[in-house]
Amino acid sequence: MEYLELLTVLSNLSLSYIEDRHIWRHNNNGLFSSKSAYRLFFYGAVSFEPWHRLWKSWAPPKCQTFLWLAINDKCWTTDQLIKRGLPHPLRCALCDQEDETVQHILVGCVFAREFWYRILSCFGLNRLTPGINNSNFAQWWRRSCKQVAKAIRKGFNTLIILGA
Repeated sequence: MEYLELLTVLSNLSLSYIEDRHIWRHNNNGLFSSKSAYRLFFYGAVSFEPWHRLWKSWAPPKCQTFLWLAINDKCWTTDQLIKRGLPHPLRCALCDQEDETVQHILVGCVFAREFWYRILSCFGLNRLTPGINNSNFAQWWRRSCKQVAKAIRKGFNTLIILGA
């Protein structure tokens, strides 16, 4: 039975004397390149948007690592403790107004906003203080960074990382 199926498939096959060509589908010109293979390796991966602001700053590596964890919601705050069924406080230990999340601690808490105001005021950047509507640290940081002159941006990013 399988022999007959194979015979049917092969009967529609035509051979040619043209030499086979290898075509790399992941490059426009059809040729393999290390760059296209590297891009393919990360195809579908989740991008970490503030990587350049974070890893190219002058901040110490332990501060950069902490902020990387915070932006990716990997810090052991109440919301993470709840997911793991561990004991946790009911509300933010600083303000006792909202649930404790890393986003709340960095920009949502009234104490965090006061902290950012005092730090940024020292450099004349108090207009960049997170407001009541800021609930995501990475978004606030991106918007604030765009409002800072390019000449001082690297220092500003270091300030934000050290402050966090």
